[in-house]
Amino acid sequence: MSKIKISELVADLQKADTQWQARETTVSQLPDPQQKALLGVIVNTEELASVMNKKAAAAPVANFAQEVDWRNRNGNHITPVKDQGGCGSCVSFCTTSVTEAMASIEKGQLLNLSEADLHFCSSHGANCGGWWPTDAFSQIKSRGIPDEACFPYETAFPENNIWKQPPTCKVGPDRDARAVKITNSTTIANITERKNYLSNNGPCSAVLHVYEDFFSYADGVYKHVSGADYGLHCVTVIGYSETEHCWICKNSWGTGWGKGGFFKIAYGQAGIDTEFPFWTASGIKLPTPQHGWHGYENLGGLLSSRPNAVSWGPNRIDVVVRGMDSAVYHKWWNGTSWNGWESLGGQIQGAPAICSWASGRLDIFALGLNHHLYHKWYQGGWSGWEDLGGLLSSEPACVSWGPNRIDIFARGMNSSMWHLWWNGAWHGWEDLGGVINSAPAVSSWAPGRLDCFARGLNNHLWHKWFDNQWSGWEDLQSNMFGSPAAVSWGANRIDVFFPGQTYNMMHKWWDGAHWSGDENLGGILSSDVGVSSWASGRLDCFVQGTDSAMYHKWYV
Repeated sequence: MSKIKISELVADLQKADTQWQARETTVSQLPDPQQKALLGVIVNTEELASVMNKKAAAAPVANFAQEVDWRNRNGNHITPVKDQGGCGSCVSFCTTSVTEAMASIEKGQLLNLSEADLHFCSSHGANCGGWWPTDAFSQIKSRGIPDEACFPYETAFPENNIWKQPPTCKVGPDRDARAVKITNSTTIANITERKNYLSNNGPCSAVLHVYEDFFSYADGVYKHVSGADYGLHCVTVIGYSETEHCWICKNSWGTGWGKGGFFKIAYGQAGIDTEFPFWTASGIKLPTPQHGWHGYENLGGLLSSRPNAVSWGPNRIDVVVRGMDSAVYHKWWNGTSWNGWESLGGQIQGAPAICSWASGRLDIFALGLNHHLYHKWYQGGWSGWEDLGGLLSSEPACVSWGPNRIDIFARGMNSSMWHLWWNGAWHGWEDLGGVINSAPAVSSWAPGRLDCFARGLNNHLWHKWFDNQWSGWEDLQSNMFGSPAAVSWGANRIDVFFPGQTYNMMHKWWDGAHWSGDENLGGILSSDVGVSSWASGRLDCFVQGTDSAMYHKWYV
């Protein structure tokens, strides 16, 4: 079969007055057999007929947004474009992509899962033949998909050459303990129901005909213009546009095809919504985390301060930051998903601080433009901002060691550490001395116990504590930039975090007997660290990245 010349295709597109552009791509330059090898959908005709017969059923009430793109819907939930190579594994790639996206939406985790394990080690078998999305999702339900590192895709092929056949299955170490599963998978035939789902739930898998001109797609809204039908292909639908009348999709042909691997296709084209349903996945079940550090995970947002965090119960985290408009913003984890960002107003300097003395209770403190301390709290609803006075030269830190108790620390205009506390009424400010070169941090591991940290003039981490009376300042020797953060997950345990001299996240802890050395947790930080703990052995750290988004790293 002769290949379409780009010059002829461009002329055809201009003549047809279409809204898409063509170019030579990594796929259009492949020989015909290799192009056809990419198309790996084997239709279950009986199931397809049964599903599509429901298309004419009474349409549901429209409940969808005008535009949806899950790359920018309360953060980016779409994992990077991958390349299935010369194998008909598109169904495994599109169903894995949906599973990864739903893990981000439901669990707040951007995962990289192993398409090789799904395609070559499941009921499909170790071959590059095609598949049907229903069967792939069934395998994700029953056996799950481990992480990519468990079985990297390229290692399935002899001599790591993706064009050589046949592939092999390699079961990685602790494969079952590393597998992510889904609880539910459904098919959607009705167009309105598809948009409702995409708007309110997440991405889907879809099947379409691939015509010869599609291999040369570069940008715009695709409509078939010329070329033969090469076969059926599976892709991930990540959104739609009512303005452009199209579906927005992620492909698995690498970033050298399309617009960085993504494309738009007009409603009704190539059978994507007329001949085939969409497939969904939900109810993500994550494996029990391996002991140690995990992340960094991008939680989006546009920050102008470090994040600070607190937990008022198991599997609950509340994070506050200053936004680009100098107001306070709030994002929270409810045990299943991240929510927010919620604007709490105010005009502040530096980062807001947050603490909690009871389930459902939050207290936020921030440095106002007049250098006073301001307070806002949540208990069934948000209060206004309360001016607590003071004359401060740093953002505050706060902690609660029991019901109706709050302790707040900040640097004063004289560069010493000052203390304000609430025990049913406000007391202070109290000058605790020292000469500090940063905002302080504070943690508490028991009623009546406070541990404060700050950077000294020698750029070392310094420690001062209260246990019936205040200690002096102790030099912990750690070299640091910025301001520290501290938290306790239990009696006689303290974890301290700070930016190191190379802008990595550094970690130091007290185990009840001695201080550790400095552990380098990597990353390139654009802010100090915020930290919370909702259980013994659990730490959740938050920082501003170089792109001004919020990043999350956790220990379990």
